[in-house]
Amino acid sequence: MPSDSSAHAETGRPRRLRRLTVRIAAAGAVAAALVAGTIAFRSGGNGEERQTPDVAALAGPLADQEPAWEACEFNDDGPPLPGADLSNVECATIQVPRNWHDPDPEVTWDVRISQARNIDPANPGYRTTIITHPGGPYASGLSYSATVQAYTPELRPSTNYVSFDQRGLGQSSHAECEYAYEYVPDDERSAEARAIGEACSQDADVATMTTEQAAYDMDFIRHLLGLESVTYMGYSYGTWLGTWFGSLFSDNIERMVLDSATDSTQKSIQTLYNAAHQGRDRQFRLHMMNWIARNDATFGLGSDPETIWKRYFAATSTPERSLAARHAWNSVNGPVAFSNPAAYPAAASLVSSIIAEGETPTDPVIPVESAARIVDRTDLPDKLRAAAHERLAGLGDAPVHEPGETVRGTHGYVIEFTACTDGQWTQGLDYWEEFNERTAAVAPLSAQLGLLVTPTCAFWPTDSKMPPLDDSFPETIVLQSELDSMTPFEQGRAAGTGLPNTSLIAVDNESIHGVFPYGTEEVDQPVIDFLLGGDRPARTIVAAGKALPLERSTYESWTPLGENAEHVTDVPRFTDPTIPAERQR
Repeated sequence: MPSDSSAHAETGRPRRLRRLTVRIAAAGAVAAALVAGTIAFRSGGNGEERQTPDVAALAGPLADQEPAWEACEFNDDGPPLPGADLSNVECATIQVPRNWHDPDPEVTWDVRISQARNIDPANPGYRTTIITHPGGPYASGLSYSATVQAYTPELRPSTNYVSFDQRGLGQSSHAECEYAYEYVPDDERSAEARAIGEACSQDADVATMTTEQAAYDMDFIRHLLGLESVTYMGYSYGTWLGTWFGSLFSDNIERMVLDSATDSTQKSIQTLYNAAHQGRDRQFRLHMMNWIARNDATFGLGSDPETIWKRYFAATSTPERSLAARHAWNSVNGPVAFSNPAAYPAAASLVSSIIAEGETPTDPVIPVESAARIVDRTDLPDKLRAAAHERLAGLGDAPVHEPGETVRGTHGYVIEFTACTDGQWTQGLDYWEEFNERTAAVAPLSAQLGLLVTPTCAFWPTDSKMPPLDDSFPETIVLQSELDSMTPFEQGRAAGTGLPNTSLIAVDNESIHGVFPYGTEEVDQPVIDFLLGGDRPARTIVAAGKALPLERSTYESWTPLGENAEHVTDVPRFTDPTIPAERQR
């Protein structure tokens, strides 16, 4: 999903490509398997024949492998949830066809999987196995089986849990591509994006790093575990993956939970990336500013949220001040607050410090030095401030290029591989220059954080698109918080009301990204009942959000949600920060 950090060019750098092959059968055996029954047919809601891929037939001899379970070793980029029970968790590596559209048992990827096993599927008390995905895709998902097991203790006696490192991540096989471009000052980012898009879109291995291929991998995991059907629970990007999975393999899926959802009724995930900028700024302007204003006694910025918001951007109005603010946000990982309001106190301290720095006369303003002073002013733990200073010191480590110099690199950023190949983005530079200029006017924080750039996907042609949706789609619940910045409310509501056989649980006046388990019966119990085999809610549920840090009441931060999760007005506005939400309904 869209990152809340501008440092994506420095993160997720590719590991060397592991070209893995499994030589276990001749091509003739594969051909025989394909003829034996690649496809099962079902009727779609529009009367047309729909096809369910038969992964066992497609995989040929690979379908006969048995996972060799062993102790897990978890990577730092996907550590287990603190306190999660790992006693019943084991891992295995399976081989999958590198390209499910042209399967060859001698051309494979490794996929590392984990299972939290509680009950033998042959036991009469067994209910289901939940395949889980944490989103991204930018970090290991291997430990997520234990995480979702910890989230759902009511299910554990009858349920097993499975997670995996999506192809391209963690302990699964990786791909990367090489690119080159001529360095031109003031145009480096778009030149690099063009070079990456044009090179990587032609790479055969990168072309297999798609959501569709990952969905095939998930159904193949189901087959190797000997299961007729599974349940699916996905968060963030995992909701986009879940829609592909549900569209392709609904015959093999009991039900799904999609949490913090993309609008997967669209043909391209570009709509999410375009919307995320305003979603981030909306949370900053309406939710965080309201909260800071209510807590004037702690942060000393006054009790009018609009005044604080204007004061922040006045304090960062010059290019140097704005860049210092960006460095400060990223050095302390401040944007995490836009995913979890538990970090609001730290973010508010940062906002206060940025305003103080911007209102202090300094000539000249040197952005890195200014950012260091901002960090020192914050009310953050010494350890966090020390780490921030190390990051700031490292900003001068980037290589310096001469005009006309040929810059070469390798790219292994899987979140872009999937985003760019899952549906066509608007191509070319002109649209994106206009889009970024227009968006900067309504999303000034996103612009300040350096997130309005020309995307790699602008130079990545593809003919892939989301499979058609019909009434064979699995029974599904979508959960969405109103002020989520990463999958904005409009995205989740569109999925929750637009996907077939789907119900929506919307959490009013909440900004967390990843709702379940939320900790209130109104939100959690319908999900638990559904996962235990009960009916999905018959209508949209609009649930009350919880109080933010330092507070005991929930306050209105946008406009009230009606019973169908529709806003009273479509125009987000500042509200009186002191009026509890229930009094504004």
